[in-house]
Amino acid sequence: MYDVSEPKALRKVHKVLRAWGKPVQYSVFRVRGTARALARLRFGLTGLITLEDRLMFIQLCPGCATRVTIQGKDMAVDLEPPPFRIV
Repeated sequence: MYDVSEPKALRKVHKVLRAWGKPVQYSVFRVRGTARALARLRFGLTGLITLEDRLMFIQLCPGCATRVTIQGKDMAVDLEPPPFRIV
């Protein structure tokens, strides 16, 4: 998940995340990858944002991933088998 205030940086962060994963909402992405690949993604995104911006990585263990529930209108979240990470 991210919250970036500067429009140019916002577009860059969104573009990078679209290349790595699937959007759940505009600023929420589901990304699958090895620990090394996700560390590389995190490093790259950190270089695009300022101290006022926010970037949140949440790693879901296989057990947690199977307990994800969605209420209300379907968000078209294709929950693939674990492991997956929401970024």
